[in-house]
Amino acid sequence: MSISRKSILGAVKFIVLTMIAVIAVVPLLWAFSASFTPLEKTFEYAYPFSWKAFFPVDFTFEAYIAIFERGFGRSILNTMGLGIATVLIGGFICTSAGFAFARFNFPGKTLLFLVVLITFTIPGDLTVIPRYIMIKDWGWINSWQALLVPLLANSLIIFMSYQFFREFPQEIIDSATVDGASWFRIYFSIVLPISKPLLFSLGLILFLSQWDSYFWPLLVAPAPEFRVVQLAITESVQEYQTFWNELLAGSMLAAIIPILLLFPFQGYFIDAVTGAVKE
Repeated sequence: MSISRKSILGAVKFIVLTMIAVIAVVPLLWAFSASFTPLEKTFEYAYPFSWKAFFPVDFTFEAYIAIFERGFGRSILNTMGLGIATVLIGGFICTSAGFAFARFNFPGKTLLFLVVLITFTIPGDLTVIPRYIMIKDWGWINSWQALLVPLLANSLIIFMSYQFFREFPQEIIDSATVDGASWFRIYFSIVLPISKPLLFSLGLILFLSQWDSYFWPLLVAPAPEFRVVQLAITESVQEYQTFWNELLAGSMLAAIIPILLLFPFQGYFIDAVTGAVKE
């Protein structure tokens, strides 16, 4: 019995994807196990590598207790609060801009939209210095405004909103207009409620932009009371010693929330990227 070319390609694809999954998952499993291991035994079965590395040696919560005693819980709350504020305020700003670009004609629209596209292609590191100078001149160093305001306007979210609202059914808007609804009411009562794919996906992107932020908070808000998750993790790396089990414990906790957010809403993200509208 001959084996078809399609079957061979399918088998090769399965093997390749399995190898990629193993390469991605194995380090995470070891890191999870090592976070429950005493510091002196963190690498006991990692060099040389053994299957025992996937099971905690002398299981203990000391790494997690240590990072929370240093204020890791406060850092999680700080970052959660910033993330939620970024989603609510930034989501309103970006979706409103995207809707305006998609549905209105106004002087300078093309030029302004071109500016949005250009900022989308510029690496964020190139704008750090001018942003820092502005924050310093405004007296916002070590403040919540410094951590929040620069992340509210996201050119990627504006572009995604523009793409989504451009495909929005015109018949729905025309019907509301005939009934005498204002643009404000159309936007908040009709457009947004049936734009869940866009709202969930942009909310996820905005939240993760705040959750994963490291360099900017380090630059503008290094004070302990403003410390965010990514900065709190690095406290395990000290001048003469690295507490690897604590570093891994913080990393595991920092990864849990994005994972919990991603899996339930990944379908909405795909719909938003493809421009799907579910009535």
